[in-house]
Amino acid sequence: MTSKADRVRQAVLADILSGAVAPGTPLDEVALAQQHDVSRTPVREALRALQGDGLLEVGPRRQLLVVDVSPERRREVTTLRVALEGAATAAACERRDEDDLDRLELLLLKQGRAAGAGDAETFLRLDEEFHLALAGAARMPTLSRMLEQLGAFVRLGRLGEATTTPHMHGLVGEHEELVSLLRSRRAARLRSALATHIEQTTPRG
Repeated sequence: MTSKADRVRQAVLADILSGAVAPGTPLDEVALAQQHDVSRTPVREALRALQGDGLLEVGPRRQLLVVDVSPERRREVTTLRVALEGAATAAACERRDEDDLDRLELLLLKQGRAAGAGDAETFLRLDEEFHLALAGAARMPTLSRMLEQLGAFVRLGRLGEATTTPHMHGLVGEHEELVSLLRSRRAARLRSALATHIEQTTPRG
């Protein structure tokens, strides 16, 4: 992908994940080219990449539309997260080192601060970082890349969901338990607790 196409892709992706471009919105190549001061070629390349990521779909008039994360798709993403993150737990417990634990503890500290400030946007970004760091302790790069791609659908599914301060503090407590289980290398218990955590925190449609 060219640098111009990547710049457009990142900008459109940010708009999609922030909700600035709502699900079901058609994306116009000409308007995007003018907005980003590029020709239509890098715009077309960027949109193809986002379509390949599953974030755009072809509409009835052959336009590319932002996907709508339906309740069925949310359940599918949850099933995949439970399977993938769960698959990493045994290796994570075996391979984790003190740097992994320090990274997770720092994320817990930052999440606690965000919860205390009522900053849901920062909290949810840190939540995604926490789960990627937990899986990253397994040293399974292909699995980590798959989870990164799923992360976009998780964020889309959360758009419009209210995240209260008590809820955020509750999630921090659950994350603390996950880190404790990783620290003590209790793989089976970690996998079970992680599955429950993911399933209970999935937005309901």
